Amino acid sequence: MELNQYLSELESLVNIDSGPGCLAGLAEMAEFFRKRFAEMGWQTEWHDLAPETGVCLVCKNREAEHYDLMLIGHLDTVFPAGTAKERPFRMEGDKAYGPGVLDMKQGSLLMYHILKEIPKEVNDKLNIVAVFNPDEEIGSEYSKEVYQKYAEISDYAYIYEGASNDGARSNERKGRSYFTVNFRGKAGHCGYVFTSGARSAVSEMGRWIVALDSLQSEERNVTVNVGVAQGGIKNNVVADQASIEVDVRFPVPEELARLDAMLETLTEEARGRGIEVTITERHTRPALVLTEAGKEYVRHIEELLKSHGIAYKHRLRGGVSDANIIAQYGAICIDALGPAGDDDHSADEFLHIDSVLPSYELSMTLIKDLADRK
Repeated sequence: MELNQYLSELESLVNIDSGPGCLAGLAEMAEFFRKRFAEMGWQTEWHDLAPETGVCLVCKNREAEHYDLMLIGHLDTVFPAGTAKERPFRMEGDKAYGPGVLDMKQGSLLMYHILKEIPKEVNDKLNIVAVFNPDEEIGSEYSKEVYQKYAEISDYAYIYEGASNDGARSNERKGRSYFTVNFRGKAGHCGYVFTSGARSAVSEMGRWIVALDSLQSEERNVTVNVGVAQGGIKNNVVADQASIEVDVRFPVPEELARLDAMLETLTEEARGRGIEVTITERHTRPALVLTEAGKEYVRHIEELLKSHGIAYKHRLRGGVSDANIIAQYGAICIDALGPAGDDDHSADEFLHIDSVLPSYELSMTLIKDLADRK
């Protein structure tokens, strides 16, 4: 792969706003890849998902009932319109900067270069599908229906999120459940609560915050964050409304079950105190947990890459990705195969330029191995 060409193309992509609501930018990103895969002779599918999101692009080396390998990247970032103009792509020493340079325009672009340059005999032997989705940063709520179709008929899935700052990949990721809890009590004068029947939504909110925080455990590697808490209007008025926004990260399904049980218990207890509770805007991604087949594949690629002199390390990641969803359909997932960097979702986000070619070589070795073993 020609690194300078890659960096030139990466600059073009980073300088396209493709954050929330940037539909024209998302379409421009998708067209960048559609055109290039079409020039390679690959089949392309253009999925208009919904008015509030962008286009999901699917590229296949051929139509097939079964795919040996699925690659996935996302086109969206977390940054609003105008960010690319404010701080466009730049390089300083061995680092590249700009909105989405790590998460994950670098990985989506690397997918294209890998598939463009795989040997003909590998392309002939493997059925490969690549998916570029526009809504990963908002949970892939629209695109997952598109890529589920391919995940269900794929043996392996490589996800090109950025590697950790030290180059570590990811075979396991925490699951995530985030939601809003709304409390409705009864307003009243704070001096007459024993006779007015007033019920404080804020007091109930406090009980929930303490109870949910008790789920947090370093030993079990469970984190609970009540990121927003609000309620009431004045200090002498019993609050009739309150709400919290909660994010829970968990490494195994059993911890999600513990959360669900607590939410049910807390809701019943609140109703017994005269407080109505509704849980809204709940979204859950399952944990990415290595199956026995996944563990066997990881052992295989560790030995394979070692024999090629390629470093491979991996760790549990606290952030979620499309791998959390894809793995539920049976594909063995290897995540964070993109180049390394850090500080994503911030103005300091950066990519290690010297990690691009090693990431390319790692993936080429894995894909050639899939063909050899078929």
